Amino acid sequence: MNIRKVLTAVLPVALLCLAATARAATIGVILPESYPSADQAKELQLGMTLALKTWPGDAAPKLIVKDSGCDARKALAISQEFIAAKVDVVLGNWCEINAGADALRVAGIPFISSNAERMKDQDLQLQLGRIELNTGEKIAADLRRQTGLRISARTSCWMDFDATLSERVDAVLCPVLTIDRGRWDQVANTYGAAFRKPFTASAARGYAAMEVALNYLRRAKGMKPAAALKETSSMATLLGPVPALDAPAPTTALQLVFRHDLPKLNPQQSQTLDKLVKTKGCGCPGGTLRNGCPRDAGPWGELPFVVRGGGTPAACAKPIGVLEL
Repeated sequence: MNIRKVLTAVLPVALLCLAATARAATIGVILPESYPSADQAKELQLGMTLALKTWPGDAAPKLIVKDSGCDARKALAISQEFIAAKVDVVLGNWCEINAGADALRVAGIPFISSNAERMKDQDLQLQLGRIELNTGEKIAADLRRQTGLRISARTSCWMDFDATLSERVDAVLCPVLTIDRGRWDQVANTYGAAFRKPFTASAARGYAAMEVALNYLRRAKGMKPAAALKETSSMATLLGPVPALDAPAPTTALQLVFRHDLPKLNPQQSQTLDKLVKTKGCGCPGGTLRNGCPRDAGPWGELPFVVRGGGTPAACAKPIGVLEL
């Protein structure tokens, strides 16, 4: 038998099989690059890049990033493009929520949602948000009615986790970013050395989302997508454990941040505000009886928010930047 002829016939086939086996996975990213903040989008992408570059796995996945501009219709169209491209997993929902998720589920492509809010009954999807959709707006609407103040739960803090107030509002209700402090310092130092930039909440969110995607891809090598995603759901990220599908929002999931120069209120509104601050501020955790705290937690006791800023005690005067687990 002519060995050269055999090798000539067999080697191309073997190399093709090897190439198929070693093919790097593809991650699609739906990023709000052009709106609302190009700077935040850049930080999100740098966080993802750091997670990719420091991942101790096999061949680094290929990343395809497309701009949604925080537009649900564009996000859906991008999802269709990713389905056609047969990507292995999609990261999105930094700004819009659930856009394209249904189409991806039908196509059998897992979706990692990074929105601060989460939706019920989402198959083939991991959601990093801890607050059920519209919970913040419902709480804000009740608080507006009870206090007479201009309280908003729809400001930029739902994208950047920075509780800033404009002249148009008296208070904002914002999500709180939780972190694993031990890992945060390590990742922040690596990020600073790599990019010569401070590590931000947006960079951390990008990093955490990519952690989830990479862990999923590692598991997906030996099992079907749904099973691999279920295994991934038990992991911990830089921002803490991936929230369980039916997990209630923790009591510190939101923060209500007041201005220091609140308008004059009528006696009933002032009494309500005083009780709210005492009940949900850090001076009276859980509505205890000590130091003049109210006897009960009122209508807010079980709601997932704390009060910061304005007339709250000194320890509560500033908004929460990040909350250590």
